Amino acid sequence: MSTVPPPTLPFDIDAIERELARLWQSAPLTDRRNELALSRTSVLTLFVHAPDRERAEWARDIISRLSTHHPSRVVLLVAVPREHLTEPAISIQCNLGLAERYAPCYEQITITLPVDHLVLLPSILMALALPDLPAFLWWLGPLPCHERRFIPVTRAVDRLIFDSLESRHPLEDLIATRRLVQQVSRTTAVSDLNWARLGPWQETTARMFDIEHCRWALEAITTVEVHYGHWPEHSVRNPTQALLYLGWLASRLGWRSTTVLPEGDGWAFSARAPDQRSIACTILPENCPQPFHGQLLRARFVAQHDRDAASFSIELSGQNGATVRLRAHDRNHCLLEHAFHHNLLEMQRLLIGELQETGPDWLYEQALDEATGFAVEIRKLAKT
Repeated sequence: MSTVPPPTLPFDIDAIERELARLWQSAPLTDRRNELALSRTSVLTLFVHAPDRERAEWARDIISRLSTHHPSRVVLLVAVPREHLTEPAISIQCNLGLAERYAPCYEQITITLPVDHLVLLPSILMALALPDLPAFLWWLGPLPCHERRFIPVTRAVDRLIFDSLESRHPLEDLIATRRLVQQVSRTTAVSDLNWARLGPWQETTARMFDIEHCRWALEAITTVEVHYGHWPEHSVRNPTQALLYLGWLASRLGWRSTTVLPEGDGWAFSARAPDQRSIACTILPENCPQPFHGQLLRARFVAQHDRDAASFSIELSGQNGATVRLRAHDRNHCLLEHAFHHNLLEMQRLLIGELQETGPDWLYEQALDEATGFAVEIRKLAKT
């Protein structure tokens, strides 16, 4: 059986390593002006794939603020037209302004690649990853989850980080992402920043049903309404986060979807609980400012059991939508009203959380399974 040789890289990997070694040898051990020790510490390799130079610069700014949390080798892979290819840029970056006694330093390598370059990536990732340390790939822009050539790219790292908020075909991409997760599960964990943004919603939902007088309601939910943001100037509605939230609820509570019907610009699902109780679920878009396109805006629950009835709501509010507000009511009075500030919409905080984990996120994968089931039913509905 003949084997296909690896593709020839448009640059010299050994030359990059030699230049890094030279830079470290010539770098001063201290910054005497600021009386700081320059620290060479690496805990991981972070590959960042950017679809263009503008996104690469945006990522570079975020990475510079991550170095105190996760000193690392950073490799920026930038897609450019073939006529704009340049030699790799290699440097050592030190954050002098963030340190008290020592300044963390990290290696930064910027490589430009032709637009159609997926076949090159596995060789680049394996060659430039630091030995015996976890390797992460942060993919900016839509994930090429439908591409078979992307599977070996994913398998070349320990964790793939992407953002389904950037999806151009949300339902199809959700289904393809689940397939990708299954195909690479033995080698690579996959994480979605859009799932990470659900942290405050999950925490608040759990807190809501932990109120002493409302614990009964968790096993008596009959209605769930989820509203997600749609910026009117954006041509594509993205319900991925709403589907993942509903998928999380279904996976935790054992709900199984039975039917799906159109509901305005969204969908109405019928689900069945393990006790055979019927749950009516709806997902609906709601106009919003650009920063909240695709984000959950509010969720409402109704629970009924014998003579007990209660309603619960969670919504974003406050300046810039940075407050999560919880309300719980029974038939007679307000049981709870609570609000707290959250920062999980900030990309830096999201990435810090993702870079702390190398293993699979089972909650995400189970929610993804259920969300994919919803997406498949919606696709069938669209074809009828």
